[in-house]
Amino acid sequence: MKIPFIGGAYEGKSSNLNAQTCVNLYPVYDNEEGKNVRALYGTPGMKQFCDPSNASPVRNMLKMGDYLYAVVGTSLYRVDSSGNATAMTGSLTTSSGPVWLSNNGTELMIVDPGVEGYILSGTTLSAISDTDFPTPSSVTFQDGYFIITQDDTDTIWISGLNDGTSWDALDYAAAEDKPDDATVVISDHEQIWVIGEDSTEVYYNSGNADFPFERISGGILECGIYAPNSIAQLDNTLFWLDNFGCVIRIDGFHRSIISTRQIEYQIAQYSTIDDAIGFAYVQEGHSFYVLTFPSVSATWVYDASTGLWHQRSSYPHVSDGSWNRHRANCYEYFAGKHLIGDCENGKIYEWDMDTFSDDGNEIRRERASQSLHGDRRYVFIDKFEVEFEAGTGTAVDDSTIGEGADPQAALSWSDDGGHTWSNEHWTDIGRIGSYGTRAVLRRLGRSRNRVFRVLVSDPVKVVMIAAYAKLRQGVS
Repeated sequence: MKIPFIGGAYEGKSSNLNAQTCVNLYPVYDNEEGKNVRALYGTPGMKQFCDPSNASPVRNMLKMGDYLYAVVGTSLYRVDSSGNATAMTGSLTTSSGPVWLSNNGTELMIVDPGVEGYILSGTTLSAISDTDFPTPSSVTFQDGYFIITQDDTDTIWISGLNDGTSWDALDYAAAEDKPDDATVVISDHEQIWVIGEDSTEVYYNSGNADFPFERISGGILECGIYAPNSIAQLDNTLFWLDNFGCVIRIDGFHRSIISTRQIEYQIAQYSTIDDAIGFAYVQEGHSFYVLTFPSVSATWVYDASTGLWHQRSSYPHVSDGSWNRHRANCYEYFAGKHLIGDCENGKIYEWDMDTFSDDGNEIRRERASQSLHGDRRYVFIDKFEVEFEAGTGTAVDDSTIGEGADPQAALSWSDDGGHTWSNEHWTDIGRIGSYGTRAVLRRLGRSRNRVFRVLVSDPVKVVMIAAYAKLRQGVS
């Protein structure tokens, strides 16, 4: 019989939700005769696109014109479509932490929150020297103006028209609905969203000669943002981690919670969440919101296309079996490629569905299922099988065998809700062309509450289609 195995992280109504994992795999829906058939596909691997030889975090990236601009440590690089990096003249005063980037087509503005603002003109990066420029915390651009939030205030400021170096002491407005600081400003669908610690206000360009941006009537939300860098634009709206510890998307002027209670529980256990980093991208018809918690080294991903969550993790993997964060620190689509910046070494990678390693390092993919039980009676398990897309090995014959030539899956199980696990039992998932290979284990004993786990680390395409078990129910 087919069993509930394919799904996202912490999905379903089982009492063993905390045992469910979905790491470096994401659910895909296919329409077949009007029915939704689900499978798990491996997440993309990383192949190097650019290495500026600067062993510092990639703090943010933005496309402007024909180039990608990347802040790496204290340096700003201009990267062409072939991945060649050129360092710009000038530098930032800090070397770590997220920065905000925006541009007006000719000028690139960098905001280092609570520290300084910079303008790139040509190939020279300079701190903004206008004495009326306040200490910024975020930046966006709309209708010819750079717009910033002033650090530790409720105030937004605008630049001169198409001039990020010019600021006037009278060109500001205060968010007035709630007495909280405005920490983030972002332009979305010709609206300016000013998001504070506890509230949000939405503005539009009224053309007012004194100050062009005015608050929209009714454009107030009774929620704020907990992690300023968690905000991302996706699926024609905004996503962020709000002040209640929930992951939300905006529908009109309303807050819709997309995090499950189980995801929120996991977030609530983290010692630090205000440094969370969010970005979004679309690949192969799926719209992903990626949320990383650097202090606790965890990455969660929401797929707006399916409404399901999964985890992502990169090398090095923790020896005790836990999962590190994914190395992606930021994202930009450039030169027809999905590009991510590394959180440590300064490299920029392409996220590629046909690459099955992280820059040559293994990707561990894990699925732990919902539990199998028979109303608290023993269930005897004669057979367990995971249906893979078989025959994805990398070698044709033994003379060309290498890593990934004879891909294997490690199957294990838990009878106590995922607290302890059996030894791993390895089974084939098919050399290249071996399309009939079956990943099967037999005579697996009995349990009142069985959770199965499957792990694949070979550098091959991984697709889990379904799982099956032959079960006999006991009497006690």
